[in-house]
Amino acid sequence: MNIEGLNILVTGGASGIGLAFVKRLCERGARVWAIDRDRQALDQVAEDTSRHEASLQWLECDVSKEHDVLATVDFVESRSGGIDVLINNAAILLDQTLVSKLGKKIKKHSLADWESTLGSNLTGTFLMAREVAEKMILARRSGLIVNLSSISRHGNPGQSAYAASKAAVDALTVTWSQELAPYHIRVVAIAPGFVETRMTQRIPDMFLDRIREKTPLKRFGTLEEFARTIEFVIENDYLNGKTLEVDGGLRF
Repeated sequence: MNIEGLNILVTGGASGIGLAFVKRLCERGARVWAIDRDRQALDQVAEDTSRHEASLQWLECDVSKEHDVLATVDFVESRSGGIDVLINNAAILLDQTLVSKLGKKIKKHSLADWESTLGSNLTGTFLMAREVAEKMILARRSGLIVNLSSISRHGNPGQSAYAASKAAVDALTVTWSQELAPYHIRVVAIAPGFVETRMTQRIPDMFLDRIREKTPLKRFGTLEEFARTIEFVIENDYLNGKTLEVDGGLRF
């Protein structure tokens, strides 16, 4: 696919890797519709990206809520003339161990945090893909769905909900790539390693230092490197049903 002129919908676009995708795709000539549930972040980033105003629109949407997704996809589809690419990037990280003991006290993983994480990372991915794929099929339009997985999908202590959600995203990528191929819709996942974003800033420095040292390249990835990855995924029409690991060779 030639990026120039494509209508691209990016979830979780107001920060981190999502924002890097948005900026790069605008620079490449795409028309980008970026959504996020954080109203304050949306307002700030709209100011910062005003130079892309002609090719970029910001929308508030909570991907874990079906009515939000239905309304947002309908709106973008009607205003854009048709969504060509969906990038499922929205996710949250709420680190907790399954059970831990401090002194005589036992702390269990919160069900609310489990449900909130899976709601955003997994249900949101499912809802967005379902609605966008329907539009593509009805319009007989080929397209691409990109899901953001994670190195944590293999399992990582303290990340039960996050790891489970990202492992499920991998499985959905394979499943959907086979289901949607007859309609000329590709499905690909990207599994980032560690990159300095608002999400990783909440991780203690001591842990981050250990991860950096364990990474063969001895550093974290950059947003520029992930922006290049999304370009490759969009432009390579034979890439389908795979998860691209962009993690510097790190293995837990």
